[in-house]
Amino acid sequence: MDQRLRRFSRPLPVLLVVSALALLARVVALGARVAHQDEGRVADWVLHYMTVGQWQYRPIIHGPFLPHVNGVVFSLFGASDVTMRLVAAVFGGLLPLCAYLYRDRLRDDEVVAFGLLLAASPALLYYSRFMRNDLLVAACMMAALGFWSRAHATRRVRYVLAGTLPFALAFTMKENALLYPVAWLGAGVLVLDRHLLAAALSERGLVESVVGTGREWVRAARGEGRTVAAFCLSVPAALLVFFAVVVAFYAPIPDVYGMFDGVGAFVHVVETATLDTWHAFVDTWAHEGMSSHSTVDFLGRLLKIVGLTATVTCAFALVGFARERYGRGRTRNLVEFCFYWGAASIFGYAVVTDILAGWLATHVVAPLALPAAVGLAWVYRVAKRGYAAGEPITFRLAAAVLLVSAATLGGTAAYTSYAAPQESETNPLVQYAQPAGDMKPTLAEIETVAATHEGIDVMFYGEEFYNPNDLDEPPSLDIESGGYPGWFERLPLPWYFDRYDARVGSTTERSVLGERQPPVVIALESQADDVRSALDADAYTERTHQGYQSDRPLVFFVRDDAADDERDAS
Repeated sequence: MDQRLRRFSRPLPVLLVVSALALLARVVALGARVAHQDEGRVADWVLHYMTVGQWQYRPIIHGPFLPHVNGVVFSLFGASDVTMRLVAAVFGGLLPLCAYLYRDRLRDDEVVAFGLLLAASPALLYYSRFMRNDLLVAACMMAALGFWSRAHATRRVRYVLAGTLPFALAFTMKENALLYPVAWLGAGVLVLDRHLLAAALSERGLVESVVGTGREWVRAARGEGRTVAAFCLSVPAALLVFFAVVVAFYAPIPDVYGMFDGVGAFVHVVETATLDTWHAFVDTWAHEGMSSHSTVDFLGRLLKIVGLTATVTCAFALVGFARERYGRGRTRNLVEFCFYWGAASIFGYAVVTDILAGWLATHVVAPLALPAAVGLAWVYRVAKRGYAAGEPITFRLAAAVLLVSAATLGGTAAYTSYAAPQESETNPLVQYAQPAGDMKPTLAEIETVAATHEGIDVMFYGEEFYNPNDLDEPPSLDIESGGYPGWFERLPLPWYFDRYDARVGSTTERSVLGERQPPVVIALESQADDVRSALDADAYTERTHQGYQSDRPLVFFVRDDAADDERDAS
């Protein structure tokens, strides 16, 4: 028994347990929240791509990773709110294992604390239960840096290639992957500056210290000649891996299937996947209108989101950084690096982002979790030493800090992800395009209607939702424009109705409603009186749901006998 317990004194078994619990926390009630409009938009496009067998890069929905991977998931397990979010949940659940990659730079208790913060941080948990690329990018970049850190510590080339794979995958997920190397460069410059300052203040002086360090590096390189040569040779291999991943994901479908039919076909696919992708990205995201906002306003709002939902991580990150920077004889570069990286991300995203939302916190919290783990583990060791030394005040104070921090972290995570996952007024992580309230029972009724009714199942009323063609036949999405008239205004409902195989129509004429008496009618609340006057009001049940958080209420009119009606209403 003692031997089994001793196994858990090592970080890997503990991280495996933490990761298993993290996965469980992410899949429990994964489909309870109604789809955010961005989730519904991208998920419905995935269904469309699966139907038509075509795909091409559209910057507005970000990279091809989720469309391709979720297409496979939908094919295997069916399309639902659960399977839509499953990939993000798996990435988030496995994220704590990334902490083990940093074991060469951290103590065992710091590795465990790092894994716990990656598992329980509210922003990371919430967006592990959300079909969006931000958590995926953060997870891949943390893994990439961890592998490269292992490569440097162990002098093993395989970790260079292992880190290149998640790094390349991040570039297939979302364009903000470009910001990570920029943040790393800035953090690296600050770490280097600290070394230069220390050298300038040393007895040898700056010039002698730099020259001496250079000589040491040269001697070390000579002593590890084969290793240095292997690392040099790994660079082209890493570039090839990166290039292959990018082309494999960004290549248009179905063109990619014939890329080896000849030189011309190969060049066309590669050019489309690389140069054309880059031009499309620049045309969309470098356009002046995509970032026309007040940086000060966005910075204040992002600081508020991070401060309210990552209080524990931010506080311990400051403690860990301060102790590492000023309380140790020798500062560990990685701890300082990750603190600068996380801090820079706050200011960087306030400058470049086009929409300020809670998902940006994932790019801040993930790097800050490492210095926070250092601070958290230090408080744990203080408590442990106080208990062993018979110092009750020290032990109780440190234990109280740990207990309050655990309660704050767990309580915030539970509230934001489970208790109020759709309430923006009290949950800073919720973005305004998340429909509020419980729409799922109404959607379940519409699913039943679609399965039993013949003809038009759902009729949208009003100019905002109107499409002149969808009464004749269900319109297909236009890949170039990203939808069809009225489609964006109906989100996230098309994701549900397409899954239900519901026939959807629209009209601006009350007479059409009066003649057809559709099983389900949906209208803006401001136009609900027009619908009431056209329908047999006694035969319908009305339900109002918010299309956004506190704006754009939608009224659903569901005919009471709709599920039993098999008349041809077309």
